[in-house]
Amino acid sequence: MQAVSPDADITTEVIGEVADLSRTTQNEARDIVLALTGANGADLVPFGTEAGIFQALDMDVVVFGPGSISQAHKADEYLALDQLAQCLALLDHLQCKLV
Repeated sequence: MQAVSPDADITTEVIGEVADLSRTTQNEARDIVLALTGANGADLVPFGTEAGIFQALDMDVVVFGPGSISQAHKADEYLALDQLAQCLALLDHLQCKLV
C-alpha cells in the first residue's frame, strides 16, 4: 500500500474477544464426559467457544459434540448420522446420570 501512497496505513481495532479455555487438573464436567465416552483424555483446540467465559466464572466446562472440527465451519461442512446418533445416546445417558 505504501508503495502506491506513502501515507497509507492500517489500524487494527479489537471489537470482541473470546476468553480462552485453559487446561485444568480438576474438572468435573470433563471427567463426566470422559467416563461416559470411555475416552482417556481431552485436548484443547484452536477455536473459540463460550466455554472460556464460563471457566472464567469458576465453572467446570468441557466442549464436546458430534463430528470433527476438521469438517466444521467450512464449505461442504457435514455431520455423519452415526456421529449424531452417538452424541444423542451420550446425552440420554448423561440425563439419566443427572436425574
